[in-house]
Amino acid sequence: MKRAVILTIIFTLFAISVFAQQAALPRLAVVEFSTNINNEKIRADAITVRNLVESSMVRTARYQIITRDEIDKLLAEQRIQVSAITSSENIQRLQLQNISYIVTGSVDAMGNDYAITVRVLNVSSGRFSHSDNDFMGSGSRELFNGINTLMTKFVAGMGADESGAIVQGPNRGSNRTYNVGDFGPAGGYIFYDKGVFSNGWRYLEAAPAETEFRAQWGAHGQDVPGTSDAIGAGRRNTQLIVEHLNSRGETGRAAQLCASMDFDGFKDWFLPSKDELNLMYQNLAQKGLGGFRRTVDQTNWTHTHVYWSSSQNNNDNAWLQYFSNGNQVGIFKYGTFSVRAVRAF
Repeated sequence: MKRAVILTIIFTLFAISVFAQQAALPRLAVVEFSTNINNEKIRADAITVRNLVESSMVRTARYQIITRDEIDKLLAEQRIQVSAITSSENIQRLQLQNISYIVTGSVDAMGNDYAITVRVLNVSSGRFSHSDNDFMGSGSRELFNGINTLMTKFVAGMGADESGAIVQGPNRGSNRTYNVGDFGPAGGYIFYDKGVFSNGWRYLEAAPAETEFRAQWGAHGQDVPGTSDAIGAGRRNTQLIVEHLNSRGETGRAAQLCASMDFDGFKDWFLPSKDELNLMYQNLAQKGLGGFRRTVDQTNWTHTHVYWSSSQNNNDNAWLQYFSNGNQVGIFKYGTFSVRAVRAF
């Protein structure tokens, strides 16, 4: 009998603890997505988009998700129209219901494809504080894959801090702690943590796969003095290479394109050093993260599985890495190979 009572008490305390943790999370609801064309398929696809977005928000485990039926009923009872959800009157009503965030957006037809926007309303401020969009096919598989890709970027961009507040701008997410393999503030993957913040950075983040491009290293037959293979050297390497290339009138080279890249408001990208590139291979590519190309096209030797580093080998060669097997070799600088920019923060 005593044992049964003890087990009941333990179970009750556990249930109270779980409920308290859930109650402490900010409340978030995903509401209907608008469309620019009133036909049955687009209306049905807008519902599908809402469901996929809601599933993505559930997976974050950062929020207490209000069910679709519950939020739809609440909006109807409070006579709140999504199209006018940011009115001062509606914001007050949402605040009274202890709702922290509303996620909504639009599904706009453009020919046979969709332009989809997802945005979040911060109820405390009454303003949309973060938004992302993408263009994707309207077919079932294209739509499913497109929404998952868009929501990966969207969730990373929200960058909820410990208080649940949404952090905006290029420094969003800078107050939180990351693990290798986490999404970073710019929507890419964290591939290195040196453990402490020093010299202006702690983490290295690889740019998202959609930013990848192919280019030559440049400066063939010329010495670019001062580049290093070390972790933490990529940014300085890139500066040295860009200065050298600019002084000789070369354009469109790997380091230059990295340094000029602007992705989602982040402009601090650089070409990784030899050792940084190897960390990307070990900590991301070998674990199936980051969307790196790892196989050779046997019918068309495109070298898309080979990535440039910012480390010079000699006047003619720079270091690159095969992501098919991890080998690092020095190759002629005039070769055109894949480039994945990184950033330190």
